[in-house]
Amino acid sequence: MQRLYPSPVETLDPDELTAAYSVPQSGSWRHPWWLRANFVQTLDGATVAADGRSKALGTEADRLVFRLARSLADVVLVGAGTVRAEDYSPSTQPVAIVTRSLNLPADLRLFAERQPEHTPPILLTTSTAAAATPPWLADTCTIVTCGTDSVDLPTALRALSERGLTRILCEGGASLLTDILAGDLLDELIVTVVPQLLGATSANHLSVRPGGLDPVPRMKVRHVLEQKGTLLTRWVREP
Repeated sequence: MQRLYPSPVETLDPDELTAAYSVPQSGSWRHPWWLRANFVQTLDGATVAADGRSKALGTEADRLVFRLARSLADVVLVGAGTVRAEDYSPSTQPVAIVTRSLNLPADLRLFAERQPEHTPPILLTTSTAAAATPPWLADTCTIVTCGTDSVDLPTALRALSERGLTRILCEGGASLLTDILAGDLLDELIVTVVPQLLGATSANHLSVRPGGLDPVPRMKVRHVLEQKGTLLTRWVREP
């Protein structure tokens, strides 16, 4: 893997790559947490393939950065729709799911394949949904209420940080990212661009918000890496 920007390097070793994605020191954070999002997209902006999943877009370089970003995070933040579409596996790393309705089938691998060594998922949900939590879900997960009828994201992020989960990695989906952007909560965006043209639509774009964002967050590029035609970019919100 080579670095194209800021200073060209023909080959990054593993330590240099890890340093390239390291989370800033907490003294520079805007909030008690650092929220970064990691997405893969095609040249024309599609974030999922025809099957509705992002996995088909991934390249070797994308998978490498995906694993690295996870290793540098305290918790993975993801929307319930993405968990269902991608059928997340159980993990020893905390996974926090934003779900207004707790619509999470028991046959998802996250639940069906869970072993004692796996960390119970954290469900960031509403008090309305929590009041009707199915017993099996209550026994399997940690339920955290963050609003009455909709999930209040600042409350959810604060709840994670109060548990010591301050380095937060959002893996999607587009609806969750749009809400994060609308609330000006994003600190960093990791975008992998794969050399494909798929046909982007409002249903598979990185973020769609009628009328746009207000205020408009400005991002500063930290680096551009390349491997076999895949571009790996890192952007940090300007103060």
